[in-house]
Formats: sequence, C-alpha cells, structure tokens
Amino acid sequence: MRVRGSISTSLGVLALVALAALTFTGPALAEAEGPADLLLILDASGSMWGQIEGENKIVIARRVLKGLIDGLPDDQPVGMVAYGHRREGDCADIELVTPLGPLDKAALKSTVDGLNPKGKTPITASIEQAMEVVKGSGDATSIILISDGLETCGGDPCERVKLAKDQGLDFVMHVVGFDVANEDVSSLECVAQAGGGQFHSVENADQLGAALEGAVAQPVDVPVGGLSVKVIANGELHDASVYARPRDSEVEPSGGRTYASPDTNPRFVPLPGGVYDVTVKALGLKGDVERRFEVEIPEGEVIEREFDFTSGYLSVAVTRNGELSDAGLRVSVTGGGPEIAAGRTYRSASSNPKRFELTAGTYDVEIKAIEISGDERHRFEGIEVGPKEEAERSHEFSSGTLVVGTSRGGELIDSSINVVRLPSGSSVAGGRTYKSESSNPKSFVLAPGSYRVDVREVGGDRARHSVEVTIEQGGTVEQRIEYP
Repeated sequence: MRVRGSISTSLGVLALVALAALTFTGPALAEAEGPADLLLILDASGSMWGQIEGENKIVIARRVLKGLIDGLPDDQPVGMVAYGHRREGDCADIELVTPLGPLDKAALKSTVDGLNPKGKTPITASIEQAMEVVKGSGDATSIILISDGLETCGGDPCERVKLAKDQGLDFVMHVVGFDVANEDVSSLECVAQAGGGQFHSVENADQLGAALEGAVAQPVDVPVGGLSVKVIANGELHDASVYARPRDSEVEPSGGRTYASPDTNPRFVPLPGGVYDVTVKALGLKGDVERRFEVEIPEGEVIEREFDFTSGYLSVAVTRNGELSDAGLRVSVTGGGPEIAAGRTYRSASSNPKRFELTAGTYDVEIKAIEISGDERHRFEGIEVGPKEEAERSHEFSSGTLVVGTSRGGELIDSSINVVRLPSGSSVAGGRTYKSESSNPKSFVLAPGSYRVDVREVGGDRARHSVEVTIEQGGTVEQRIEYP
C-alpha cells in the first residue's frame, strides 16, 4: 500500500487561505510520496436541472468541477461515480464513469460535460459502488459526495459508511450539500461524520468551489483529531449547532449540527491541531441557549465536551391594588443579553402568573403595566433558573382613578384632556370626552402621585383650563369642568 499525504490544489490562493484550518503540516507530509486517491460521487439526478439565480445547478456543478480538475496536480489519481444520469426512475442507475487512475484532465472534463440529469438519487448504492473502488485500490482515498438532495431509493447512506469503516477501509468521506438549505440534511451530515470528513451546505458557485477545495485539501493519512461535542436537554440528546473557528482567524468556521440522534450526537468536527473559538447553540429552546469557549486541540487528538441545556421555569405574577392585572413581560439573558421570551399576564388565573420554560441560566424580566396610563414598569434582575426548578417572582402595581367631565349649562361638551405627571412635566395620558355619556366623564387609571390636568374645548373655547390633582392608591378623584 502506498504511503500518501494530503491532496493539494492550486485553485486560487484566497480560497485556500480561507480553508487553511483544514491543512495539516508536519514531518508526515514532508515524507509523503504524492497525493492520495480522489474519488468523486456526483449527483446527476433530475433535480439538478433546478436553478440557482437563473442558472441550472448541473451547469454550475460542471463549471466548478472543471475548475477543480484544472487545478489538480498532474500525478493526482482520480475517479468518478455518477448516478441518475441515464434513466428516469431507476435506482440502479449508478456508473463508475471514470475508473480510479492517473488523471486525464481533458477526458475527465469531457465526462463531466456529458452527464445529463434524468433520474433518482440512490446515494446509498452509489456509496456502495465507491467502496468497491476503494477496496480495489487498497490505498487511502478521499471521497467527496456532491448531492442536491436526499436518498430517494430507500437506503441508509450513513449506515453504509459506518459498515465500510468497520470493515477497515481506508478513506475519508466529505459531503457537499448543494442547494439543500430547506432540507433535513441530518442523513448527509451523518455520512460525513461517519466518514471522518466535513459536511458543507452550499448555495452558489463560489461556495461550491470553496467547499470542494477545502475537501480536497484535507489530508487522508494524518491521524484525525478534532472536537467532539455532546448536547443533551431534559435527559435526552438534543439538536444544536456546533462551529469552531481558528483563534485570530477570519476563515469560515467548521462544524454542523448534533441533531437528536446518536449517529451525530456527539458531533465530531475534524480539526487540525490548534486553538479554536467554539460556539454551541441549542436549537428549538428558549433561554440562555448559547455557549462560547476556547479549546486547544493537540494534533491528532480528540477533545470531548458535553453541554446540558435542561430547562427550568420562570413564573411571574402581576397584581394591581391586590387584584390580578394585565402586564407585558420581556425576558432577557442577564448581562445585556438578547430578549429571549415575551408574553402577557392578562387578568386570568390561567395566565397570571405567566410561566416561561427556559434553559437553566440567569435572566432579567421587565414588567410593563398595561392597565395604568403612562410608562409604569418594574424590573427584576439576576433571576437564577435552575434545571428542573422554578423561580417565582411577583410584583404589585398601585393605581388610582381620575375622572374628568366637561359641560356647559348642564350640556355635555367635547373637550381634549392631557394629563401631565408632576414634577417631571411628562405627558402620561390623554383623550377626549366627546358629547356622549359613555365617554363624558372620561376616566384615567394612574399611578399614585401628583398630576396637572389640562383641558381644552374642541372647536369652541380654546382657552386651557388646568387643575392639579393628587392620586392615591385605590382612590378616585373627580374633576367636573363647567364652561361659561
């Protein structure tokens, strides 16, 4: 068996710099005899006629692949498997269109140009075909699967890759999902994880090219190290995104999702030795769902981390003058974190207290009275919510009532009213009395304190009539203004 090192490309300095995190260095590479075998699996199913920005996906893939081929070294051993390119509806439409062997750039590009998408997506059977090629070669092989969809022929591609690893086949398998952002790609991510490679989700030609270059640049014969992250919540495996970026670097982060399956949780992210900034974010939960940390990964070693996002509860009750009261609630992570939950208490025992299910953490709650005119608020800070525990808070607002009526000669008249808080001078309430007994007198619910009430007749006497009042908790102040 030949001893091989990393596969190299010359497809653009910028993209290779951006993917430098995937490049290994060291004595093993210095002694390498040449590039490892490269086997491409290309989706040529009917869905590849779909368009991105007005261009067929197969046209984009042809162009990018030919650019990749042009950049490969002349001594690069290459083979290609294609599926779905000859017959519609045939799950057996899989072909080794280019046997693994010395690179003939012109011939391989001609083969790529000749693929005409027609059929289904038999990913599992295509991987089976690829493994037969790896067996026949006996050398370490880098396999790259490019697909714009999921398995449509009933197979389990992840299990097939696991079986190949269990059989001792020497390969790394990367997966490039092309225009799969709206799909559940857990099965494709599982393929990459089981194959010791990376999963890339790409949406255009530039991203496709960068992903292929990164996959080609990753070595096969270097011990695979990296980061293994397990995520649980409420006693079960839980879905989360895991991304690692080399410290002090602007390259695209490596990673993916854990999902809630033991196939991908723990999530293994293959990484060369170095220092990384890692972000783990639990999906589908409310609360403090993000963890950021720095980790140093020794070359060829696997660092394991586990995160528990088990939930607790935050319960907030709001009353006014001893009765359940309607209020708006906003919950944020303590320390200037984002708002992560909101709701209302209303005046019903079914919703007051308002109960939030949140991941364990520390939270702030802002309460805004809805029933009191003005901007009456209260804030709780630093509330600790423990896993499977309930933190309870309650707040009592106080208020009184101001009643203002206007008339002339015993007849109701339409007037505008402005209520000003003293001594601040800020307007806290306003409205009109109209000439109806349903609105004249006009009532205002106000926090206890001193106010100035400014009244003007609408369409008549424009003079302002002002009076100062003091509102007490539970009290009612009536002001009847009689115009001459």
